[in-house]
Amino acid sequence: MCRSAAEGGRRCNGRSCGAADARARQARCRARRGLEAAHAAGDPAAVTAAEARYTAATGTPPPDAGTFAGQLPTPPEKSMPKPEESKPSKQEPSNAPTEDRVRDAVAKMAREEGEWVGLVELRKALGDVDHDELTRVLRDMNRNNPNVHFVPEDNRKALTDTDHAAAIEIGGDAQHFVRIERPRDTSAKDRVQAAGLRNATADDLAQALRDPLIPSRTYDEIRGEQKRRGLP
Repeated sequence: MCRSAAEGGRRCNGRSCGAADARARQARCRARRGLEAAHAAGDPAAVTAAEARYTAATGTPPPDAGTFAGQLPTPPEKSMPKPEESKPSKQEPSNAPTEDRVRDAVAKMAREEGEWVGLVELRKALGDVDHDELTRVLRDMNRNNPNVHFVPEDNRKALTDTDHAAAIEIGGDAQHFVRIERPRDTSAKDRVQAAGLRNATADDLAQALRDPLIPSRTYDEIRGEQKRRGLP
């Protein structure tokens, strides 16, 4: 159960621990990128193959073209543009702090809390932010916030020049994915105990499982209640 001797042991929350889980999340991210690239290329055969890979990786039907979070719209059919529409529009810079914008972008692109997001997609979503400035902010977040995590791409052969350019270096290794977890709610376990398992909110149940000092029996009871409700 991923318990250590310190602090009475720690349990994984069942969603973010383990190399297999990280590889599965990265596979979903690669599938989304592949589907996006196929739609952008306009190749029906490539789109069909990419949709099959997306469904195999995510277990869900592929979204419509242009609906990926953080994705640039699919290019329209070729047509003669009007003179006033011939100039490409520029993305207006935002006055919001870059770190806040990173958090918002990752939250929008992640399918669920704690989902891995590719740095290629993140940089594309924050296209008006200077490349070096975004790299600095990401490194600062990694150093200062324990809820921010980075991992490299497992399949190095799948990396493209775009992936290499978007990556940031941490500890001498290139990192290609970021995940931001919500800070642990230290009072969630108390609220669950006060309300009772069947009356506790789904969010409180999930947050209570992140308590490193949660007793094994309480952990198992909460997981049982989540399964009864059909929660992940």
